[in-house]
Amino acid sequence: MTFGILEDKHLQRVPGTALLSDLGVLHGQEITIDEAGTLKRGTGRHAHVILVPQPSDDPADPLNWPRWKKEACFWTLAFAASLDGALSPMVGPGYVLLSEQFGVSVDEIASSFGAILLGLACFMLFQGALAVKFGHRIVYLGSVTLMFISCIWCAASPNLASIRASRVFQGFGMSALQSLVASTIEQIYFVHERGNRSVIWSFSIMSGITLGPLLYSYVIQNLSWQMGFWFVSIPLGITMFLVFFFVPETSYRRPHPTASEMSKRSSSDEAMAQSSRTSENNEKSNIEERQSPAATVGDANSGNQTFLSQLKLWHGTFSDDSLFKIFLRPFPFVLSPVTVYIFLVHGMQTVWLSLLPICSSTIFTIEYGFNASQIGLTNLGGIVGIVLAAAVTGPLTDWGTIWLARHNKGIYEPEFRIFFISTMLMGTFGYAGWAVGTTHNMPWIGAVACLTLANFSMVTSGSAAVTYLLDTHGPNALHVLALSNLFKNVVLYSFTFFANGMVESRGVKVSLLILAGCQTFCWLASIPMYVFGKRLRSWIARHPRLFVVEANDAPRT
Repeated sequence: MTFGILEDKHLQRVPGTALLSDLGVLHGQEITIDEAGTLKRGTGRHAHVILVPQPSDDPADPLNWPRWKKEACFWTLAFAASLDGALSPMVGPGYVLLSEQFGVSVDEIASSFGAILLGLACFMLFQGALAVKFGHRIVYLGSVTLMFISCIWCAASPNLASIRASRVFQGFGMSALQSLVASTIEQIYFVHERGNRSVIWSFSIMSGITLGPLLYSYVIQNLSWQMGFWFVSIPLGITMFLVFFFVPETSYRRPHPTASEMSKRSSSDEAMAQSSRTSENNEKSNIEERQSPAATVGDANSGNQTFLSQLKLWHGTFSDDSLFKIFLRPFPFVLSPVTVYIFLVHGMQTVWLSLLPICSSTIFTIEYGFNASQIGLTNLGGIVGIVLAAAVTGPLTDWGTIWLARHNKGIYEPEFRIFFISTMLMGTFGYAGWAVGTTHNMPWIGAVACLTLANFSMVTSGSAAVTYLLDTHGPNALHVLALSNLFKNVVLYSFTFFANGMVESRGVKVSLLILAGCQTFCWLASIPMYVFGKRLRSWIARHPRLFVVEANDAPRT
């Protein structure tokens, strides 16, 4: 029993459990694990960290990319994700003002601009299927292009019907940057690097969610609601070029090691190496192929790539299965307990936090009589929260998991990530504190402080949840995250029809207490998941027909 995690009784090596450090702690003394001698390690201060998954010797393997190439790819996607996050809630501060301009209720305005969530939910699974079939690069390019075009369409819309249609297509474009980035992180980074990257990705989305309404509030107050979309189309146009030049194809099929390579290992070394590779191979099962080492896998995997060759939009197909069959793959993952858990601690927490921009116009108008620009300024609290979360949590999550692995004789358990999901309680304190404060004439700065706590909670616990998903389901995490985001956006879109009306009828206090209760309920799922997580991973591994996506053939070019 490791730090309260129950051991499995069926499998000797449970997928996800891996040798992460060649240093262990035994009776308070550091020891070197000799069996790790043949495995590849990190460099510099991570020289003692075993690389999980173990990279191949192919320079085209994304795990072997030079640091600058990985950073250029990741930060381009992070910038695109911040714009993605801004598009959905940015009109929130102007809902009351727009309801007067269009002569309709606030809820009708919210549901019209909230149609972006409907498009996001509908296309979430399909973009994942496109990425599996044709690779990530072409999906990212299509995503930012569609966001750019639909943003111009929305700015030129003459009525609510046109706004709804344009926002649906915006949702189509946004889907990749809200789920596919997690798969890219899994493809180009090792386990000990993923936590920090997941935090930055969450930070990017959350910064867009908070900065978007802040900047848009001044535009709608002093210019018009259309100008906000014209302004956003400028960085979206720049992003199209950044993605084209700096986001190469990250899909890669890692072949099995050859017999000669295997024979070079001693029996004792091989036993420990296999422990690490078992986790890797289970997590990578949907991109592995049964072929000889001499078989070709398409130009996307060629070791002789040039910069210009990587700019091609078409790199062949990465699966010989039909697109329809790939589209159906995620649905069995509904039966995975990890899917339910991610939906609760990541998906639903996003719903509660996204409701605040939707209802902020109503809440701050009722409580403090704010105008659109003043409502936008309340998002400064969210910015402070996400900046603090990124500064603290980014380095802490990866360092913390390495530290726990060292004190577990070098063995890493994905459930170590759940320690950081306990920060969801800060969101509970934020919602409950705000609710109580409304009955004691709390000044507006108190409400902003509560927003800070909620945003801090989302970045820290949300990024830990995504990293836990990557560690447990590997590349199949794409399917789980797509399902979670599908359900999340359907729930959130349904809330747009009555959320503001609920605040007006039940009051701000009751509405916020409901959010606090829901946040706490979702966090409670972390307790059984932490204790039984390893056994659940074993159960998933013992049902590969449901939870493992297998590749049949080499890609066609």
